[in-house]
Amino acid sequence: MQLSYYQPARVGQTLTAAHAGDYEVELDLQLVERYVDNQFDLNEADLVFKINDQVVHERRLVREGWQSVKVVVASPLAPGSHDVVVELYPRIPAQPKVRDLGVRINHVVLRGPMAREHWVTPARYAETFPRPVPETEAAQDAYRRELLGAFATKAYRRPVAASTVDALVDVARGVSAQPGSTFEQGVAQAMVAVLASPGFLFREESIAGEFAAGTIAAVDEFALASRLSYFLWSSMPDDTLFALAAAGELRANLPAQVARMLADPRSGQLVENFAGQWLQARDVVTVPIQDFDVHLRENRDPELLAAYQTFRDLSLIPRSERSPEQVERRSAALEIVRGGYRSDYPRLSGDLREAMQRETELYFDHILREDRSVIELLDSDYTFLNADLAEHYGLESLGIEGEELQKVTLPEDSVRGGVLTQGTVLLVTSNPTRTSPVKRGVFILENILGAPPPPPPPNIPGLEDAVTAEELGKLSLRETLALHASEPTCASCHQRMDPLGLALESFNAMGKFREEEMNLPIETEGRLISGESFTDIRELKRILAHERRDDFLHTLVEKMLTYALGRGMEYYDIVTIDQIVDRLEANEFRMSALIEGIVASAPFQQTRVVQSAVAESLLVNDRPSVTLTRPPPAP
Repeated sequence: MQLSYYQPARVGQTLTAAHAGDYEVELDLQLVERYVDNQFDLNEADLVFKINDQVVHERRLVREGWQSVKVVVASPLAPGSHDVVVELYPRIPAQPKVRDLGVRINHVVLRGPMAREHWVTPARYAETFPRPVPETEAAQDAYRRELLGAFATKAYRRPVAASTVDALVDVARGVSAQPGSTFEQGVAQAMVAVLASPGFLFREESIAGEFAAGTIAAVDEFALASRLSYFLWSSMPDDTLFALAAAGELRANLPAQVARMLADPRSGQLVENFAGQWLQARDVVTVPIQDFDVHLRENRDPELLAAYQTFRDLSLIPRSERSPEQVERRSAALEIVRGGYRSDYPRLSGDLREAMQRETELYFDHILREDRSVIELLDSDYTFLNADLAEHYGLESLGIEGEELQKVTLPEDSVRGGVLTQGTVLLVTSNPTRTSPVKRGVFILENILGAPPPPPPPNIPGLEDAVTAEELGKLSLRETLALHASEPTCASCHQRMDPLGLALESFNAMGKFREEEMNLPIETEGRLISGESFTDIRELKRILAHERRDDFLHTLVEKMLTYALGRGMEYYDIVTIDQIVDRLEANEFRMSALIEGIVASAPFQQTRVVQSAVAESLLVNDRPSVTLTRPPPAP
């Protein structure tokens, strides 16, 4: 249920308490708004939460951009029905309505009664406490030591010292001894201590053997197990990795373990998280693309455009200050705009966005599982589509049916194929209402060629500010961009970015193919700063996959090595990157060569030893642990 900031509202629900006692009533809310580019809504509203006509919570709501709010109120209740009410009152005086602010009520939960006689065993209680709590203190301590020792070993991802377990048992015993507390609460508080410790919050690592500060050393097998597991699974090591590390045999069995872990479904986390970061695939479901504005830009309707602008301008005037003539004009404009919204134009639905994300993930996953060449990330004759995505891409002739994405062979000389022409990249590199050749060019420079441009100079006006609104309607985006980049301080960077971004202008901000915009033809030809010329995205992809292949390989290795190590690259990592690229070239650019090269590299297996006071305070082993900083250069 959603309430508006601009109108008083009152909604209620009846909850039933089975017994008399103390209860908790939880109200779960989300603040919502309609996105409007570069305009903000300053309206506020007062929210009142009542139980049986008694005010139990009040708060002021402002524009907070989709933030979640959870209100928990303790209240004694008698058996029977109880009314909970949410009231919302606009703040006076009202401000101009711009973003359509509101609050969504997700749910109301009644929890209780809290008295011990009404307690029930939680559904998963036996997973943490597999046996009944013993009667004697000595037996309880033994049970605490068993539970906390196993828990801390997993939390710290390595065996823990007996002194650490003893300290945790002391915490659990002390909490349990407090009035009204229980054995389980004591163990839970000791677990909180583990989860709040540096050994859990940070991937604390030790070295294999004794080494002086400032030297290079191999990380021990437990640290190597964590590095491997978080790289490939985004999670802690499993029992197999723990067992090999405990036996000191993991390093000797790395190739077999890499193969096992990649075959495991948990390696899907590498696909989801690496593709989500490198290609920004995870952002496609939230990037604010306004499909109606994109459609209106590409299909100029003077009457609809004028009505749309009139409605927006008059909506900024407070309702109480509008003249009768303005009210009438706004209503007439609204009817025209509503007609436009009801027309048949391409919608960018949530399902379509999710299909785009899955296309990129399945594409990367296919190259990984089938151990194909990483060059196919740039160009290929296949992709993954469902019926909706095929229609959106203009590929209805392929006859794709159903909601499930499937691998399809693209028509000969298709503009699709490769990650650059997938909806994920095209959407996340666009502005809300139009494409952005600059963003798309920067994306290719940074994520494909490894040559990001410097930050722009300060106080650079927006693209639409380069010319008047009347002139803007007569110029193509390429011409507008040329005017925008005419300043000498901007020209050098735009010469690198713009040709790459303009090559993707045949795809609009929603990823649909087009041949013209604003009744002007799309021009995609260009020349790279290195001299290669192309006429469209197909030729650009071939240039990137062949003439600029070495740049792409170095960039891909750098991106994945950064992901695997959790740190940025340094000058001394160049040797390692070169070695992995050589390994790729010697193995037909297969994805396995990339992953195996990273796992076998010196930065992944070794570290520079630095002793610190923080390290000495960590309770993980009997001897002081060692702070391990950025991995070293290759020998």
